[in-house]
Amino acid sequence: MSIFSKKKLKYFSFIVILILLFSELLVRFFKPQITYTDAFKFAMNCLTKDDLLPFSLIPGFKNCSMVNQDGDFSTTANINSLGYRGKDFLEKKVAGSKRILVLGDSITFGIGVPDDKTYPYLLEEKLKSEKKVEVINAGYTDGFSPDSYYVYLKNMGEKLKPDIIILGFFVWNDISDISETVWEKTDPLGLPEKVISCCRRIVDGYLQRNNINFKYQLPILRQSHLYLTVIEELPKKFNLFQEKQGSVPKRDLLQGCVLNPSCIDNFHDEEEKTYKLLEAIDKYASWIGSKFLLVIFPVDLQYYPDRAGKYVSTWFPDPKERDFIQNRMKKRLNSLGIKYLDLYDVFDKEKDKINPFFIHDAHLNIQGHEIAAREIANYLQSYKLLDPDKQ
Repeated sequence: MSIFSKKKLKYFSFIVILILLFSELLVRFFKPQITYTDAFKFAMNCLTKDDLLPFSLIPGFKNCSMVNQDGDFSTTANINSLGYRGKDFLEKKVAGSKRILVLGDSITFGIGVPDDKTYPYLLEEKLKSEKKVEVINAGYTDGFSPDSYYVYLKNMGEKLKPDIIILGFFVWNDISDISETVWEKTDPLGLPEKVISCCRRIVDGYLQRNNINFKYQLPILRQSHLYLTVIEELPKKFNLFQEKQGSVPKRDLLQGCVLNPSCIDNFHDEEEKTYKLLEAIDKYASWIGSKFLLVIFPVDLQYYPDRAGKYVSTWFPDPKERDFIQNRMKKRLNSLGIKYLDLYDVFDKEKDKINPFFIHDAHLNIQGHEIAAREIANYLQSYKLLDPDKQ
């Protein structure tokens, strides 16, 4: 190769590098991606392995990180010595007090809000002026799906001797999450005794996929915003880099499907399991002398269609049946005799004057938790569920 040709090659390479660097800066500024390092920065770091559940919370963990990539929140959570979010409490219930145990996923745990702004914490504040009431937040202590809530209740929650058991049910994913779980061990009734995740595991406090996402497989490029942008678009346009079958749960492939009548049948098995589990929790609560209440939490897409862009989804609520899943659930719950509180109408009334959800994140903000706590407190007081003679 001539000296002239070598110079041209060097010049061309220099120009290409400059273009790539400039493009990287532009993408980083105008369309930043979640790099491999960022993925940890925006993930909770206080989860632990559990013998019976997909995960639980690390007892005594302080300042568990909760950061939203779009700036909705940046706060921390504290896990008490028994492995529950919030302040410490005695495992043995204080004589003469009423104890409420709240089951649920990240909505109940309170992703994005401080310890004293979660709806279980606020519920205790609203009730304790009348009676000696203690509310325990078991969100994420009990895993993340109805099957893990059931296993937790039978093995750990019962020991707390709750007078009332509340399950915060999130319509966006509590049914579809069961597509991720495997009932590794079941009892003679076909109910789970041990639940594991098909596709995720706990590593150093983080919940990680068993198979690393293809976009994060190349050590240097996974830190590039330009590369991640390109690699995200290629599958959409050219059907490239498809996930291995079984490596991603159906929930992630059909997000929002349960909200739409033309799609929900894809989760028929998961839906049937959900009702079987809710009925089992209701019966078990009665057997241990507790009252059970299911609280149905809506998702922001049911009120704000313009927020669809934050969801990786092909299914959204039918505009004519925004509360389709709530109505479908209530018919089944009525047939099972399960008490419930549907928050859809309350949030609908509040949506214009008080936004109850984070803008970029799917979780409830402080106002949303306040509404939930208020409505649950009103329900418990109206139906006198804290009175010993009411069942």
